[in-house]
Amino acid sequence: LSQVAKLAALSSGLPFACITVYAATEKESKDQLMKPNQLPIYCPPPLKSKYIEEQPGYLQKQFSSVRQTTGHYIGWCKDAFVFVKNGIMDSIQFGKDAYVYLKNPPPEFLPKVGVITVSGLAGIVLARKDSRFKKIAYPLGLTALGISVCFPAQSVVIAKVS
Repeated sequence: LSQVAKLAALSSGLPFACITVYAATEKESKDQLMKPNQLPIYCPPPLKSKYIEEQPGYLQKQFSSVRQTTGHYIGWCKDAFVFVKNGIMDSIQFGKDAYVYLKNPPPEFLPKVGVITVSGLAGIVLARKDSRFKKIAYPLGLTALGISVCFPAQSVVIAKVS
C-alpha cells in the first residue's frame, strides 16, 4: 500500500518539477530552415546510384543446395503418390462396377464363365506332370480356346489386329 501511495504522490507532483528549456537564437534557426522540396524524401535518387546484388553467403548456398536436392525427391514422391492413388481409385471403381454387373448378370454370362473355367482347369490337369513350358502353355492355350468359343466376334477382331 505504501508503494502505491509513493507512486501516486510522485506522478501527481511531476507537473511541478523544474525542467530547463533552452531556446535557439534566430541566426541559427533561420540558417537551418529547409523548404519541403529540399527534404531528401521529395528528391529523386542521385543518378550515380546503382543496384548491387547481394552475394549469398555460405549458409544460404548450403540451404539452396539442400532445397534443390530434396526438391527432386519430393517431386518424385508426389508423382508416385498420385500414381498409386489413381491406381487405387481405379481399382475401387472397377470393384464397384463388377459388383453391380455380377449382382444382375445377363443370362448367358454364367455358362460362358463355366466353359472358360473348365477349359483352363483341363489345361492344368493335362499339364500337371509335364515340363514347365507345357504347364504354362496348356492352361493358357485351352483358356484362349474357351474364350474364342464363347466370344467369336471379339476373337476375330483380335486375330485381324495381330
